[in-house]
Amino acid sequence: MISAASASILRRAAVAPATRFAVSRRPLSMACAESVNKLNGLLEEYRQRNYAMEMPRRFQKDVVHAATINSRQLNVPAVSAEGIENVLQNIGMAHRITRSELEGIVSEVGECPLGDDDKANCVISENQMMDLISRNWEEHHQDQELA
Repeated sequence: MISAASASILRRAAVAPATRFAVSRRPLSMACAESVNKLNGLLEEYRQRNYAMEMPRRFQKDVVHAATINSRQLNVPAVSAEGIENVLQNIGMAHRITRSELEGIVSEVGECPLGDDDKANCVISENQMMDLISRNWEEHHQDQELA
């Protein structure tokens, strides 16, 4: 069970406007950027094989929805490393990315409860997850590298 203060932080992160907590607010570490690229590669590989007739946005929405549902019960719509890992297990890709890589992404991009150094308790909003797995993140990251 999470504390009331932690729940309040998570609730704010989940309902905050996308501009406040957007992935693009700060540059990601090299390790996190590599993990995001790896995650996107896995999802794109699955999308091309199994969602070929669907628009990429439809697939991304399905992934975010599934990751939100499979995240621990936080009483707020948020995505945890556990939720992302569950999606990857369901599509047969979990063996190609480690849990620590997923926790690194979520802890660097998202919100962690105050006073909690455990990356397993960190979450990202649905909007942040959508940004991570869409071209929005890739385009912004390339712009930062060029600057």
